[in-house]
Amino acid sequence: MRNDLKHFKIPGSKYCGLILNGDYSDELKTRVADCIHRFHAFDQSGSPAIPYISAWHENEKIVWYEFASKRFVELLGCDVSELPESFRKRIIDRREYKDLDRGIQQEVISKKKLKDLRSDLRDEIKKKGVVEAVYKIVSEKEKTFWLKDQATIESYEGDGINISLGCLTIVTKEMEAEEHLKRTEGALKKSEEKFRRQAIHDNLTGLYNTRYLYKALSELISECSETGLPFSLIFMDIDDFKNVVDTYGHLSASQALQELAATIRSTLHEPAYGVAYGGDEFVVVLPGFSKLKAFDMAECIRSRMKETVYLSKIGAHVKLRASFGISSFPDDATGLSELLSLADEAMFNVKERGKDSVSSIGRDAIDSLA
Repeated sequence: MRNDLKHFKIPGSKYCGLILNGDYSDELKTRVADCIHRFHAFDQSGSPAIPYISAWHENEKIVWYEFASKRFVELLGCDVSELPESFRKRIIDRREYKDLDRGIQQEVISKKKLKDLRSDLRDEIKKKGVVEAVYKIVSEKEKTFWLKDQATIESYEGDGINISLGCLTIVTKEMEAEEHLKRTEGALKKSEEKFRRQAIHDNLTGLYNTRYLYKALSELISECSETGLPFSLIFMDIDDFKNVVDTYGHLSASQALQELAATIRSTLHEPAYGVAYGGDEFVVVLPGFSKLKAFDMAECIRSRMKETVYLSKIGAHVKLRASFGISSFPDDATGLSELLSLADEAMFNVKERGKDSVSSIGRDAIDSLA
């Protein structure tokens, strides 16, 4: 084996590697020296590409550079001998684009995770024989830039050495454009979700609105007509709510409605849901509930209201009461309008008899005069 650098005629002022000084085969040394010569010539051409040759022992974690473009060293602001450590420290993440059945997918590996996976990644790229990844890097001046890494891997089993013949390309503009697009898409998605939510929710209480109620009830009627399962509605109206408005004003009264909506939500479990029907009226939809179970739920809401003090945040001590009317599918009616009308009628009957109770209309009618 030859061990003098002069034999290989290495260009440049200083050789930074280990292989040409080490006890390795002539085949490996000749290959490395030839690549250094070619990469050095390419580096002198003025191309924006950044060539490099890195190497590592088969069973060791240490990576070093046999050749590094002058621009690579300047980009990281370090001596060539410090390049491997400096590069590792400045990585924010590593991104790889994989062609899967569902399309091109981006895999992002954070700096912390990359440290744990480094050995596995080396094994993977050795097996594949190529590297194609993008690194997000932070400079000395805390400026972020991106480097695209493309390389081929050569393994010399007899020497226990792997070399990576690669080229880095600065792709900062492209990656910034991609991230900007992702942020824009994310913002659009959030806006769409917000608008979809606003379209079916009441702005004040956060409960569903009547637009959603009519559509969802029509679907529920069709579904229950096929399955034979029941469902029930509770129509509720706050008793004497005008007194709250007159005493505390419209803004505080709106706050009271928000707090009452929270009471309703805390009492229900999916698939049951509440609807702000208008003003101080609410509808509760109870899929799978018989009339008796709906009565129990109405009493539960009524009881929860009695336990709650409203407008306490403004120093008030308001107790709210409500009148509840119940209708059930299919026992009372099978049409949307009729079901709502019967529940509303039952609620008004409660109002006429003294308020603050639960009632239903139709066969198997149930009343609470507590």
